[in-house]
Amino acid sequence: MLANLREIGLPEGVFATVIDGNQVVRMKPAPDIFLEAGRRVGVAPGSCLVIEDAVSGVAAARAAGMRCLAITSSFSAAELAAADWLAPDLVHVPDAALGW
Repeated sequence: MLANLREIGLPEGVFATVIDGNQVVRMKPAPDIFLEAGRRVGVAPGSCLVIEDAVSGVAAARAAGMRCLAITSSFSAAELAAADWLAPDLVHVPDAALGW
């Protein structure tokens, strides 16, 4: 996970909380990873926005009761249709996803 953050140019420590699959019992599509992240930052699931690029991640966000923005870089819009919003990348995030 830290290698992925470095790969996209984000320095270590940029996020207050970072959770990976080694810190939860059940992996996606179970909601555990997102629920734990919300718990650690003190935000209720209904106030969280998950950004995902995988079908299992969208399913996990929905199971957690969180809203989801799916980035269609790995899967098609049809495959990620369960998300609340879709975008091809983070440059083209729908305004509604940021202001809900």
